This record gives sequence, structure tokens and C-alpha cells, in this order.
Amino acid sequence: MKKPLSRPARTRAIVGVTLASALIATGCAAGTPESSGDQVTLNAIFLPATWGTVVAEQLAPQYEEETGVRVNVELIGRDAIYERMATLFASQDSSYDIFNLDYNWIPDFGTGGHLVALDSALTPEDREDFLPLALDVSTWDGELLGIPQTVHPAVLWYNSALYADEETRDDYLAETGVELAPPATMDEWLQQVVFFDGRVFEGQELSGWAAQAARGFGNVHTWLSFAFSYDCKPFNDDYTESTLSTPECIEATERWAEMMQYMPAGANEFTYDNVTAAAQQGTIATAVQWSWGQFAVDDPSNSQTVGQWDVVEMPEGPRGTSAGHLAAWTISVSKYSENIDEAIKFVTWLQTQENDVFQASNGAGDPVRISSYSSPELLDQTLEGTDVLRFRRLPVVLDAMQTAQPRPLFPGQESWETVLSTELSAISLGQRSVEEGLARADETQNRAFSQ
Repeated sequence: MKKPLSRPARTRAIVGVTLASALIATGCAAGTPESSGDQVTLNAIFLPATWGTVVAEQLAPQYEEETGVRVNVELIGRDAIYERMATLFASQDSSYDIFNLDYNWIPDFGTGGHLVALDSALTPEDREDFLPLALDVSTWDGELLGIPQTVHPAVLWYNSALYADEETRDDYLAETGVELAPPATMDEWLQQVVFFDGRVFEGQELSGWAAQAARGFGNVHTWLSFAFSYDCKPFNDDYTESTLSTPECIEATERWAEMMQYMPAGANEFTYDNVTAAAQQGTIATAVQWSWGQFAVDDPSNSQTVGQWDVVEMPEGPRGTSAGHLAAWTISVSKYSENIDEAIKFVTWLQTQENDVFQASNGAGDPVRISSYSSPELLDQTLEGTDVLRFRRLPVVLDAMQTAQPRPLFPGQESWETVLSTELSAISLGQRSVEEGLARADETQNRAFSQ
């Protein structure tokens, strides 16, 4: 889902955040409260993904009907949200009350003091019901700065029709001596990827797997699922040193680079949409993809593989660890809003258990409340005209959320992604060895830490 942000644009954004921090330090006041009795209008910015469009087109109108509070929802791209927030915060602009955040921005805007703490907005029962990791990544410096809206742990997709095909199973047994089953370990997965690569199934020549691999952010996001499953820790505990040259990180990166040989031609440019399209067309056997994306391959208007893709947790690394990379979005309230109390009411209403289920049912990402994962409204749904469960992924997602790991969380994290992405791209293109690329990333990041 992430698209790379140009360096000049990122620089402008960081400058904006820094300026806002300086203004706060000098004691400038925030916006004033609304007048009582006035009709309240809240202005919000959401991502134009399904979780944003559901809010704009269904939930915001419903909220106005129920409460009289109007919510204007503007849908803009991911990087544009970041830049808009940085600009508005720099001038303490109260034009917008609510923002949809990629969770790794929480340290940036939390450090600047631009987001309202929402700890008191949740009851103890709410806190017990939200997925702990979803709350963790919405928290910075001990304060809850966003209400979780959706989660998407990276999981391993496999074409269940291919895995159930008798000829394929017989050939795999004859070639490897083991029964074909969804892989539980990285070694099993590699063996299967090698076997599938180049085979023909249902008229399509297969590639062994696909995942985001484009330079910018995509290759980092796929690499992180390898890194975490190989017990690679990119940083020391207090984020003062980049530690990519450890044996665990080298081992993870070597396996990631080896696996890249079995992706489709041109895969170094693959984004989330490319992976989804390959799955829809049935040209890949397996994939590392966000869990929520399964709804797209079950869409008969776009997919030739409806009902065929199932998921398992990321295969275990050599020390028994399975840990997919976490994607998640959260909803925050601007400290400069003139309607803070009303904004808090709306964002907490958006994520009631009822609305959590409603959003998931309408394709708006996977739920953030534990109770939603046992909702009959979701679990009993089937794909139209079939007996295939529409939300068959949810049990795996719930398990994956026990072990998933977020991106390293520190202010300026995306600059680190840019550094690492450049080196991973050079490694996958054969321009640098694994050891050389990781050492260069360490050197660049540690130089940044020292400045």
C-alpha cells in the first residue's frame, strides 16, 4: 500500500514537524473550544483505501443522522496525508480535527506533541477487547495517540487449488519424497517455491512466489517478515545503533535474496497491487501479502482465482520463530482542533465493536477488536454462489497478531526505510553482496544517528 515519498517532499514534511515542535516549546496556545449550542462540523482526512471510503460514504453520514454532528471526510493519498499534517501542525492550524495515520508516523507527530492523548476515551473493557499490538503501535511515550482502525499482518498466501491438485501432489512427492502441504518452515517454503517455479497449472506458467519488492518501501516490508522470522533485530534496544550486520540479519537477507530468484519477471518493481494482480490471474503459487488483501482475490469482477487463496502464518525461521511484518492504521485527533471533545466522541464511535465488524464486512481491513474475530456476522459469510467462507483468513490473522512485529518505531523511521531499501535493491539486482549492502546501511544510519 505504501508508495515512496520523494526526498524533497519528505524533507519539507520533516521541516514542518520540526517547526511545529519549536512552536510548542515556546508555549503557543492551541485552538479554542467550540461554542455550546452551535452545530458541530468535524473535518477529517482519511486514506482512500476501503477503510477510508467506508467512513466517508457510510459511517460519517450515519453519525450525522444519529447525533447531528456533521463529519466532512476528505480522502487523499498516504504521503499527502503526512505532508498535510506536517504543514497544518507547523502553523497550529485548526482546519482539520481528525487524521488517519499509518502507525509508524505516531513517533514523529507524538514527539512533536501534535496529537491528543486518547487514553481516557477507552473504557477498561475497550482496552481488553482491542488487539494489544494494535494499541501498542498507537502509543508513544506512554500515551495512546490513536484509536486503532485496521490491522494487516503479513501472512503467507497459497493457492489451495494448486496444493489440492492430484497431479501436482504426486509430482511433488516423487521429486521431494514428502507430501505437499502449506509450508511450516522457511526451508519447506523454499523447496516448494523451487518445485512450483516454471510449472504450468490451469493454463498458467507459475512463478514460485511474489511479494512487494519495489525500491522505496515495498522491498523493506517484505524483507522485514524474513528478518523477524530469522530473529534479526535491525537496531539495538534504544535506537542508537543500526545492527544489520549481525549473523541473524545476514542469514535472513541471504534467504530473502535467494528467494527473489523465483519471483515473476520484473518483480523488483512489484508493489502491493502487482502481487494482488498476479494472485488474481493465477500466475503465482504462493505470496507474502497483507492478510486483508484476500478480499480482492475473492472479487469475481477482477479475479480468476475466487475462493482459491488461503493463508497461513509466515513459515518459521531456523530457530522456530514465525513473525510477519505488521501493517496497521489508526485514527488520531489534532491537538489544534477547536472541537476536540466532539472529535474524540466520533473516533471512539467509529471503532465500537459494532462498527469494527461493519467495516470489516465492507472490506475495510481486518478487525482491531478481539471479539470481532468470533462474530457470526463475519465468520458465517460465504462467497456468493459458493460454500467458501469469505472471512476464512480471520483465525490465522488472530494467531498472526500474537507474533507479528511492527516496523522499528522511532522518529524519522521512514528515512531509515529509504536507506535500507536502496541497499536491498542493490542486493536483489546483484550489484552488491548481502554483507556489503547491510554494512553500508549500518554505516549510513549510524552516521545519521551521530548528527
